[in-house]
Amino acid sequence: MTTFANLTNERLLELFFSQSLDGFFFMMLDEPVEWSDRVDKDVVLDYVFVHQRMTKLNRAMAIQYQAVSPDQLLGLTVAEFFAHDIAHARVRWREFFDRGHLHTETDERRLDGTPMHIEGDYMVIYDEQSRIAGHFGIQRDITDRHLAAQRIGASQRELRALAVRLQQVREEERTSIAREIHDELGQALTGLKLDVAWMKHRLPSGQSLSEHCQSVMQRIDGTLGAVRRIATELRPSLLDQLGLPATVEWQGQEFAARTGVEVSLEMCSDDIAVPDDLASSAFRILQEALTNVARHANARRVIIRLLRTPSFLQLEVVDDGIGISDAQLDGTASLGLVGMRERALACGGELAISGRPGGGTAVLLRAPVGAGHAA
Repeated sequence: MTTFANLTNERLLELFFSQSLDGFFFMMLDEPVEWSDRVDKDVVLDYVFVHQRMTKLNRAMAIQYQAVSPDQLLGLTVAEFFAHDIAHARVRWREFFDRGHLHTETDERRLDGTPMHIEGDYMVIYDEQSRIAGHFGIQRDITDRHLAAQRIGASQRELRALAVRLQQVREEERTSIAREIHDELGQALTGLKLDVAWMKHRLPSGQSLSEHCQSVMQRIDGTLGAVRRIATELRPSLLDQLGLPATVEWQGQEFAARTGVEVSLEMCSDDIAVPDDLASSAFRILQEALTNVARHANARRVIIRLLRTPSFLQLEVVDDGIGISDAQLDGTASLGLVGMRERALACGGELAISGRPGGGTAVLLRAPVGAGHAA
């Protein structure tokens, strides 16, 4: 009965080996080799690549290599399988023998020379003296999946490049519109106010027309204030004239005056110029972070830290509010957070947002400056 059971198990294993949809194979050495610190591993690999041969494989393995039958692969050596990239194969084989097992993805070639991408699991076979006698492998052809991932990656890079360009165009348009509003409309309103003031001074005092002129001048003053506010929201002139540190300081003071939230500024920077696109991205991230504080945080105090060194720029906004939850951080529910992350990536930086219920929220931007920024 035991003998019958063993034969049945062997038959089942053989059926599993032969009928599996994954490629199963054995590659055995002509002679076992020692693999330890006592031997020259480069010399051993030289031997292995010429004397380790395909000795058993299933039909799925033959199909991967587009062989007519498994016999077409029998006897092929490691060097023949990896003739297209021996150097990389030696590195992978050394790692494999050092570990005794390996899960990896490799670029291989079919019998007709066309490339394929393989995902495989491999295990070293040892003899009674702990020498390497060969190895057993299970591998899958994931060429289509790999190409699809490459296409998705390329598409994501193109979309990100498009998003970066759109942000740049938007910032350029903001700057242009802000300048037009400030210069053209501001000057026109100022000229109109001077004309009305000239008329008022030439009218008899106490007349209703004189009082109307005074009312017009007051409305012009209010409109000028609105023009300055709109132009500043579009693109603060400080950013172009005095740079990022001065703009961050102004934004903090403006936020405190508008919301009543206490703002502490910690500025530490040298005289290194910040590239325009990085300065714009950092400022917009600051604006969005403060907007979120005003809308959601219910905070009493905000700390804004700006650190600038020869190699990187770091901007941090920390509040003592209710804290952001994991659910709010995940997904695309908040387009504001998505926009902040995209701006950080666009300038080669990283954005970290963290928080806990009742413990406030911290937004940290870290981006390279100079050569690192160009990279």
